[in-house]
Formats: sequence, structure tokens, C-alpha cells
Amino acid sequence: MILEDDELINVLDQSKQTSEEISAWMIESEITEKEIDKTWDKFKPVAYRSSVLFFAIIDLANIDPMY
Repeated sequence: MILEDDELINVLDQSKQTSEEISAWMIESEITEKEIDKTWDKFKPVAYRSSVLFFAIIDLANIDPMY
């Protein structure tokens, strides 16, 4: 019988434990992803202003090569 197969029962128990661990890691990774997205959103205005500043400085060379 299947219920008498100790090796099968051990493998199934191990699979269940692995599945529970993976589920916990998935929940943790979703939380981490949300935290990263929040932090990334805070840097968007800085990135925008930096790009504007960069291209403004590049355009200064068109006005006078000394810049």
C-alpha cells in the first residue's frame, strides 16, 4: 500500500516543507519589491532634474565653446 511506503511519505513531507519555505520567500520578495518601488519613486524627481541640468550644460557649449 501507498501508506506503508516510508520513503514516499518522507519525500512528500519534505516537498511540503519546501513548498512552505518557497511560499514564505515569495511573500518576503513581494514586500521587498514594494519597498524598492517606493524608494525608486522618491528618486524620480531627482533623476528628472539631473537630466535637465545635464542637457542644459551640454547646450551651453553651443552658446560658447568655453563652457
